[in-house]
Amino acid sequence: MLSKLEKIPDINEEAVVVYAYLQMLEKWLREMVYVELKAKKGNSWFNFHKTKNTYDSDKKYTHMSTPESSPLSYLSFGELQKLIKNNWEIFSPYLPPQNIWDAKLEEIDNIRNRIAHFRSLHEQDLNRVLQFLRDIDQGFWRFCTSYNDSFTVLPADNDSVTNKFADLDPFFPKQIDEKRWVTVGHAPPDLLYIVSIRVIRRLWCDTSDKIEGTPGYLYDLNIVIRGQRQYDYKRFLSASKKLHSKFVHICLDHQSNSIRITIPANYGSEEVINIIEQLIEITEHTIIPSRGIVDIDDTSVKKLADEWPEYVLSPKNPLTFLDSEMPCSFFNA
Repeated sequence: MLSKLEKIPDINEEAVVVYAYLQMLEKWLREMVYVELKAKKGNSWFNFHKTKNTYDSDKKYTHMSTPESSPLSYLSFGELQKLIKNNWEIFSPYLPPQNIWDAKLEEIDNIRNRIAHFRSLHEQDLNRVLQFLRDIDQGFWRFCTSYNDSFTVLPADNDSVTNKFADLDPFFPKQIDEKRWVTVGHAPPDLLYIVSIRVIRRLWCDTSDKIEGTPGYLYDLNIVIRGQRQYDYKRFLSASKKLHSKFVHICLDHQSNSIRITIPANYGSEEVINIIEQLIEITEHTIIPSRGIVDIDDTSVKKLADEWPEYVLSPKNPLTFLDSEMPCSFFNA
């Protein structure tokens, strides 16, 4: 891509850099809005009619279509800001105080318009964008790491979903005294897969003894294929497509031997259990012999994820791996 840029005469390199940072900002803002709204509202997380015309207009160009399907991908930046403002309570754990956020976004808006309409940048515009990204950097780090901060409901019978599938995890924690649980167990050699259910609490959500049906909680389903076997991800994604709107994300693994799916708890236990049972059945029909150890530079899983809408995440997406034990600069600004 760099060689392509080098071929463009009189390119404004600073404008390209500013645009790239703004693109990264918008991408992650939309991701945050998607996760938090779906965790709060489940199926009713967004009024799809708001972006239907824009979506239909884009998709009619079938010769140049892209995989995006989220209505947030077809929302203007101004509309995205309104969505955040109208639901501030679920974004406040990750963003600066609202008055500061609003003031800074006005500046970002102006810089964004300069880029979009081919006007000159102010000499400090790049620095303003970089400083803004630094100001929100750790908030987005918290957003991402909290998505990987899950826990097991103990004892299992405190939660219907956990209890339903606990027997499919041979390493489910065992109670050794009144207050202590340990992870012990043995997986039979002929066991095809392990199903584990954990729970994610979003930071704006109060701690609750009840998970099922509670806004702000997500069930974190992991199915791990054992032995010399793996998923046929392409078949799994196709076979489970009718369920995809129910998920927050489908997270793919570099070795193709596991699948992680996050599901809003506010659907209620009956619906979540039904979804997971269908996923287990699909798993049983999409297991294939292992292709062996995959080189870390292999991009086949990422390429597959990129062919699907935004909710399918490749192993390189921070939402699949970044946790609180990994301090870093999120935007590297």
